[in-house]
Amino acid sequence: MKNVHIVLIEDNAADVQLVKLALEENGIPHTITLFSTGIGAVQVLSSPENTLRPDAILFDLNTPGTDGFEAFLKLRQNPRLAQVPMAILTSSRARVDKHRAAIHGARFVEKPSQLQDFLNTVGRLVKDLVATA
Repeated sequence: MKNVHIVLIEDNAADVQLVKLALEENGIPHTITLFSTGIGAVQVLSSPENTLRPDAILFDLNTPGTDGFEAFLKLRQNPRLAQVPMAILTSSRARVDKHRAAIHGARFVEKPSQLQDFLNTVGRLVKDLVATA
């Protein structure tokens, strides 16, 4: 597998480490560009000067300043990023969040609470996302 470049929008340092561990445990060579807020990600990735086109973007729903859906929609509207596979990776179990994701065509993945399940789920998710790129 080639090295995959992932944009991760996540404000929880523990979850960032878990995502990195999941990629390593699943043998996925990777580079991660991390944003702790959706607003920060949108500003940088939507900037005309930005040349970054990641292989996949993972969003947490609950980051400071904006929710993951706002960031998802803004990045999806950017012609340069519209075809980048994106998924919402969240601890939310709320039906309204699942419904919003379905309406907007976002892949919605709940973060498992058990370590091995988390590692397996994130590994499968990233492999699926980059296979569709």
